[in-house]
Amino acid sequence: MSSIWVIAKREIKSLFISPAAYIVLGIFALLSGVQFLLSLERFDQTLQQAKIQAQLMKNPEALSFINLNGMLISNVIAFGYFLILFTIPAVTMKLLCEERNNGTHELLLTSPISAWDIVLGKFLAGIVFFLAMVATNALFLIVMFKYGNPEPGPVLAGYLGLIFGGISFISIGLFASALTKNHIISFFTSLFISLVLLMIGWAAGSTSGHLSEFLQQASITTHFETFNKGLITVSSIVYFVTLWIFFLSATRVAVQSMARN
Repeated sequence: MSSIWVIAKREIKSLFISPAAYIVLGIFALLSGVQFLLSLERFDQTLQQAKIQAQLMKNPEALSFINLNGMLISNVIAFGYFLILFTIPAVTMKLLCEERNNGTHELLLTSPISAWDIVLGKFLAGIVFFLAMVATNALFLIVMFKYGNPEPGPVLAGYLGLIFGGISFISIGLFASALTKNHIISFFTSLFISLVLLMIGWAAGSTSGHLSEFLQQASITTHFETFNKGLITVSSIVYFVTLWIFFLSATRVAVQSMARN
């Protein structure tokens, strides 16, 4: 465990002194902020229209259809999910291929640590940086809870789904980074795999029966959306954990083959 933490600390330090990583962090925060303000404006307009309608029709129940969670928070989280699909590969693309480029992979692989230590250390560093990205949304939550009345349960479930999805993209990105020396190839390999896992759910609409159900359940977006609807299900948790284990195991194999080469 100490070896994993040593590798993680080294990688975390490397990430947080990298200008490219701060650019990614800044882009994520900026785009999230712009989308939040636009969504907040649309929500306010909808709320004002509902209030006018309720007064004119003398029907207070018209306001019951206005839901802060469903009309604002879930949209903010869904947009965050869309952003991490592209930003996480930019962060993970150098986690392992950078070792090859710098020639430090030989020293790392011949040191008294296992391939699992290397993989998990890099994985943990990616998670820490990703959580820093998600933390930029804290201001949005403070505003919503201070001036609104969102339901804490669905908010927690939505962000948990975002975190689980982000960790999945990190495991994919780490695997892609272990396959090549080229950062660009690593980025697009990670993005391609992530898009496949996202789009197979769309293919379910053009099929039927068990195949349609299989494709739907194999899609990462299906399980993210389950969380974003405020539902935390065992099947979705198992799906994400299985995804992490699969890609981390594949990364370990890639790291071991790196040592033989």
